[in-house]
Amino acid sequence: MGSADPESGRILVLTIGALAVAASLIAAIATASAVYLDRKALLSLADSTAAYAASQIDERSYYGGDDLAVTDESVSASAADFLVQAPPSLTDAPGLQLADPTGTPDGGVTAEVTLTALSRPSFLPWVLAPWSEGIPMTVTASARAS
Repeated sequence: MGSADPESGRILVLTIGALAVAASLIAAIATASAVYLDRKALLSLADSTAAYAASQIDERSYYGGDDLAVTDESVSASAADFLVQAPPSLTDAPGLQLADPTGTPDGGVTAEVTLTALSRPSFLPWVLAPWSEGIPMTVTASARAS
């Protein structure tokens, strides 16, 4: 009878290797997509917070007859109030907090809000193990006061 083919069985090893690479790639793409969606949600929250802060008027300016403008203090206070009053489904990001720069960068015309949070995708490939506590995200949004 003939001798065994020296190439016999190697296709199985190649197939397993290709499947492992494909699974790793799918896991990395799924994690990147989850982080992207978390960042978009955080940016949407920052946009809403900045719009709310821009719509709030500094009482001293209003009653003093000055131009209606926002101040660093009014933007920070309004942003904090908005985040407290917002539905929990919008503010459930782990580690959500206001960060610098939050205020008015141009002296009263624009409200700028910066939020930070952590993205914790449900599945992290072993390559991303250093970020197992969460991937930090920072977004900044601005809105013009009217």
